[in-house]
Amino acid sequence: MYENILLDILPKEYEGYLINYSFRTGILISQALSDIETFKDDDDGRMERLFTGFNLLFGKGLPPFKIALDGLKWFMSCGASENKEINNKDNNEYFSFDADKDRLFSSFMVKYGINLNRDDLHFFEFIALFNDLSKTSFRNVVDLRQMSNKELKKFSKEDRIEILKQKKYFAIKKTLNNKFTEEQTKSIDKFDKLVGIY
Repeated sequence: MYENILLDILPKEYEGYLINYSFRTGILISQALSDIETFKDDDDGRMERLFTGFNLLFGKGLPPFKIALDGLKWFMSCGASENKEINNKDNNEYFSFDADKDRLFSSFMVKYGINLNRDDLHFFEFIALFNDLSKTSFRNVVDLRQMSNKELKKFSKEDRIEILKQKKYFAIKKTLNNKFTEEQTKSIDKFDKLVGIY
C-alpha cells in the first residue's frame, strides 16, 4: 500500500481494483460529491453522488460497496490511512475548481511549469503541489476569501473598503439560492463525514 510520495510508486489500484488515478478524476469526484444542484439533497441524491464518485474512480467494474467507499475516502485523502479533520469551523468554501480554474491553471504554470491542460499528474502529485501554491494568484485569492473581520481591523478605512470590494468580487458564487434548515445541514455534514473528505 502507498505510504510515502518520495519513496513509493504512486498507486494505480485499490484492493486489487484498478483506479482512474489522474488529477482530473479527483477534481471530477470532488465536484460530483459537492454537487447538490444536480443531485438532490436527499438520501437518493446523496447515494447518486456517491455512486457517481465510485464510477469515476473505479472505471472497470465496481468493487463491493464497503471497498468502494473506503477506496473513495482513501483516494480523496491521497492515501491517508486515517481521515484527516479539516479545520474549517465556519464551513465556508474558500476555493472552487470551477470558479478558480484559470487561477489554478496559471499558478501551476508559473510556479511549476506544468500545463494542466496537457500534462497529466497522479491525483496525489497534484494535491501535494496544490497545497504549496504560495505566492500565486490562486493563493492570493484564497487568502483574501479567508480574511476575517478581525484581520480587517488592522487596515486603514480606505484599505478595508478596497479589501471588502475585492472579497465581494472574488467570492464564490453559489448557483443554489437555498438556506438549509438545521436538520438538512446536519444531514449534509453526516454525508460529508461518511465520505471523509470535507
